[in-house]
Amino acid sequence: MRRFWLIILFWEGANSAFAFALLGPFAPWMTAQLSYQDGFSIGGPMDIGQGYRWNVPVVTYGYDPSFIEYFGTNGVAAVEAAIQILNDVPPASSVVLTNYPLDTTRVNYRAEALGLMDVKSIALAVVLEQMGLAQPSRFVYSLRNFTDTAHYTVITRNFDPTTFEPSSYVNSVLYGYTVFYESTFGIAGTSIFVENPDQRSAAFSAVADYIDSLVPGRFFTGLTMDDIGGISYLLSTNNVALETLLPDVTGSGTNSGNYVTTVFRPGVDKITFVRLNSDPVLGQFLPMTNQYVDSYITNGTLQHQSLQRVITEPDILFTARYNGLNDWWRTGTGNWVNMAAPSNSGPGVIQPPVVVNLNRLGQSLYKYGSSYPDTTPAPVFDVWGTFDGSTNPPVAYPIGLGATNNTECHLWLMPSQIVGHVSAGQGYYWNLEGQSNAAFLLQTSTDLLNWVTVTTITNLGGTYTYLDVIQPATTQRFFRTVP
Repeated sequence: MRRFWLIILFWEGANSAFAFALLGPFAPWMTAQLSYQDGFSIGGPMDIGQGYRWNVPVVTYGYDPSFIEYFGTNGVAAVEAAIQILNDVPPASSVVLTNYPLDTTRVNYRAEALGLMDVKSIALAVVLEQMGLAQPSRFVYSLRNFTDTAHYTVITRNFDPTTFEPSSYVNSVLYGYTVFYESTFGIAGTSIFVENPDQRSAAFSAVADYIDSLVPGRFFTGLTMDDIGGISYLLSTNNVALETLLPDVTGSGTNSGNYVTTVFRPGVDKITFVRLNSDPVLGQFLPMTNQYVDSYITNGTLQHQSLQRVITEPDILFTARYNGLNDWWRTGTGNWVNMAAPSNSGPGVIQPPVVVNLNRLGQSLYKYGSSYPDTTPAPVFDVWGTFDGSTNPPVAYPIGLGATNNTECHLWLMPSQIVGHVSAGQGYYWNLEGQSNAAFLLQTSTDLLNWVTVTTITNLGGTYTYLDVIQPATTQRFFRTVP
């Protein structure tokens, strides 16, 4: 028999109205049964003093050919705008939290209606995650252990950016939580909710929360107070932790043959993101050497040494490759070095490479089943776009490829035949080209004589993807688009 238990609790928590969460590799107790390893999250919430961070002052990024080909100059400009927001953050030692707003969320209603997701905003959120910040609203309350509905422990993994004490708020929004247990699958966890109904519109306001709340039409104008608080905590020179150097860092100058690798270090104070350019002829990135002064503590005394890092590949690489039905994907925490092994409890060092892939599935229809015609409109997958709060129309990707809309496109699918692109276990997908904003019919037939309309499509960009899971009983099937 299937049973579902729910315990609703309220917790006023600390007096602080702000909080950030720290990200790290899953600790042994962060199991799927406690709702941590859900197949999408790349890590779990760390306790204060156990965060993971970069310990170099310059982090590079770049684009592979797939990203440039799919998103073009507009997409590159969108990511550059996100990077600029991060580069504009002052050193942690000079941050004034009250200079930052509690909510930078805006909605472009035209983009929302078109199902567009903002490239700049997801790039900003993902890089923030790769700096060591977890989703604060999700981890206001975390399940530490669970025996049954009468025996469990809930912990707070959100911390005030000034006092570093646990907090039940994120950007002034107070959260409560529920504890759930699904006996059929043996999964327990916490679900948060806004205690004050008047604050519901301000929920999930932190950019770091966008990992869990990616929705069409939503975009950010900048970082919130709690985002800045988390960055400042990680990079603060007052935050001293045992760290090791990145593998490609060596001594420089007088320290070329004598330098310290694993030692207690303060935060680097500020990280600057620098684009690593590529040579279009050679098809490879141009190496860059970064020389910097490393600070460390030995015998209670602050010391300095000259180091250098030769960078041949971007630390963070943006790609646009087909990735099944997932909107996007990024590298996990497998490269992050835990300095408190084997518990994964941190603190630790973030290491490259990082890959951020924005799926190129694009505007699409998904058909799963053997019935034809399908009289129910198939769901439309979200599309990447660029938009803001101005009256400028949103840009959808990919931008038109110049195809005409006065010809028919045909596709022939058979269960034993691979035509076009294939995603293992998910079926066939067909990238259709057509004039931007043009309408056309997607039709199917089994004999090339009798055609049935599956749906009407309006193409927002230059391509439209149709994904079909072929049933074994289907001997053959034809598709075409008609303007």
